[in-house]
Amino acid sequence: MDRRAALRAGGAVLASAGTLSKPTILRAQPKWPSKEITLINPNAPGAATDLTARIIAQALEKRLSNPVIVKNVVGGAGALGPSTLASAAPDGHTMGLVAISSHITVPNMMDVKYNPWEAFSVIGQVAALRYGVGVGINSPIKTIEELVATSKQRLVTYGSNNVTNVVAMYQLAKVTGGKFRWVVFSGGVESVAQAVGGHVDAVIQTVTEMKPQIDGGKLRFLAAAGPERWHEYPNVKTLRESGYEAVTNGPFGYAFPAGVDASIQSRMDAALADAMNDKSVTGQISALGIVPVYRNGADYKAFLKKLEAELVPILQETGMAKKRA
Repeated sequence: MDRRAALRAGGAVLASAGTLSKPTILRAQPKWPSKEITLINPNAPGAATDLTARIIAQALEKRLSNPVIVKNVVGGAGALGPSTLASAAPDGHTMGLVAISSHITVPNMMDVKYNPWEAFSVIGQVAALRYGVGVGINSPIKTIEELVATSKQRLVTYGSNNVTNVVAMYQLAKVTGGKFRWVVFSGGVESVAQAVGGHVDAVIQTVTEMKPQIDGGKLRFLAAAGPERWHEYPNVKTLRESGYEAVTNGPFGYAFPAGVDASIQSRMDAALADAMNDKSVTGQISALGIVPVYRNGADYKAFLKKLEAELVPILQETGMAKKRA
């Protein structure tokens, strides 16, 4: 081999080696968290979701070694919280509650500036709320049957703070022909207080807000509005058991706004999963009268999608759905 051929051969080998050893460009992982994380809760302080959010925030703080601050963003019958979350910067420092309200009832009942199935990156479900119907202890109404009978004689008002809560009441009006009117309050505790004070005829809220007033002898519990009876009051039937095809479901969990870096999403997913595997965390949630339920982000989103198929026809049939242009 002459000198030129040898140089050409050597160059080919070097070129080949250069191709094989071309350095891989690694993207730097974002420093996260780099500041406190805000957890948006769309309900007032003292509500079931607020108290749960504070338990979850504390559990995440421990696992992320970083402050997690609950921020109550209340308004718009539950629409303001998810709207604020959807428009937040996707940097991993804002998360918030997502539930039937954010994904199904609110978008189908009013105009919002977000697409629920595209605006969020779901982290996971943490719990399921249990709902019930009650009246003030001084009300002449003693049973759910009497509440329905009254609604056929005059307009019956009931308080609640969120559109998700009241699905069962709209169904009740539909199946009985009764006249009911929802009076919106800023929080669940206030809704119960208004019923106790006789300012509305009834209330539909969660165990967390109703139980203290029931046990205190100020609120009469008429019916469980969820799929099952409340174990605290096993003798009180569900609306379905009383002959009324009406039910309110209450799963809730958390999400980032869409667009969060995958490494951040993965770390938060793992932190929430670990928290929900901690009996001290789930025990605190149970103590509120709330059922701890964990689903990962993909499974929770799929579950909400399944509920959408069941609930949207109900919203349309009961007149709760907004008119389509």
